[in-house]
Amino acid sequence: MKFEGFDELGPERILHVHDPKTGMRGVVVVDSTAISEFGAGGLRMMPDITTREIQLLARAMTYKYIALELPMGGSKSGIWGDPGMRGAEREAVMKAFGRAAKPLLQAGTMVGSDIGTDATDVAHIYEGAGMPYRSSGLAHAQKDGDPLENHATGYGVVVAARGACEFAGFDLAGASVAIEGFGKAGGGVARYMHEAGARVVALSTLEGTAVREQGLDIPALLEARKSEGDAAVMNHPDVKTLPREALYGLDVDVLVPGSRTHVIHGGNVGEVQARVISSIANVPITDDAEAALHARGVHVVPDFISNGGGVVISIVDGLGGSEADVFRILDTEIARITKRSLESAADAAVAPRLHEIARSREILLNAKRDEKRPTMAELEAQVRERFGF
Repeated sequence: MKFEGFDELGPERILHVHDPKTGMRGVVVVDSTAISEFGAGGLRMMPDITTREIQLLARAMTYKYIALELPMGGSKSGIWGDPGMRGAEREAVMKAFGRAAKPLLQAGTMVGSDIGTDATDVAHIYEGAGMPYRSSGLAHAQKDGDPLENHATGYGVVVAARGACEFAGFDLAGASVAIEGFGKAGGGVARYMHEAGARVVALSTLEGTAVREQGLDIPALLEARKSEGDAAVMNHPDVKTLPREALYGLDVDVLVPGSRTHVIHGGNVGEVQARVISSIANVPITDDAEAALHARGVHVVPDFISNGGGVVISIVDGLGGSEADVFRILDTEIARITKRSLESAADAAVAPRLHEIARSREILLNAKRDEKRPTMAELEAQVRERFGF
């Protein structure tokens, strides 16, 4: 039997779970425990996820922790379901997932939020597993009407984009930007792009892409979103509407993919006109498309660096840090790591993501030869020293 997506690194475990009472169907993928027995990654809930997609995302988490120089393994989880599910039904599904995934949670796999889930869902998962949910509440503390976790992810994408623009020889301030999505993280990206002086000229939702060459009024859209949701984007005055997929081919300086895996691929990479790509999404570009973009001189920040804000706030939250800690770490670390990645890839004449993957694989293969793994106390000490709190 051929197993797709398996190699010398992992995944080490794939657990499919089902609860007949609630109808919950889910999957947990533990990609690697080579560096640490403790692995972490978010839980995605969408009706059309695939196990292969969750495998790709789990591997991206492995690469993310290595790129961010954190002693953790990568994992990812998924539930086949409607993200719009509410109330008691949703709570029951999350608790059922927690009960079913308890063996892996007890073994050190940690779950966070992702597309279609939030911090409340994660709390219900741990409640279902009968395990403590280690959180100070920082991730879902409100800031300007949105949970801080949304701000952190969006801010990290902007910090990475700024670094890539500088590397490419132009300023983010005044640059034109197209963003996929105006939800949890997409709204955060739009907010901080606007604050950085960039001109957000396009936003896409499931309904399509709204384009306004002089720039969208982001503060007004963020306010309208509170009552209108995604519809606020298409209802914005003086916008030209295009199909959702048209976003990737717009003539902009910075493109921000924000949704699913492999949205930029061999079939549409030739349409991409952006000079810089800084992603919210995990694995939004196929390897062949990544190489093609690099050959054309497009500066693509590895997704597991640009969207590192979610990891940062999860760690700061769990260790009792503050909002100020989150933004300080993002400002310094995402900027530093973006610069290091782009410079080392340029020296090697390889696309940055592919260069980071090669580097990560070498680190992982070396770690597999070392039997020693950090305890939770040692892990915490390393992370506190790493982040300076």
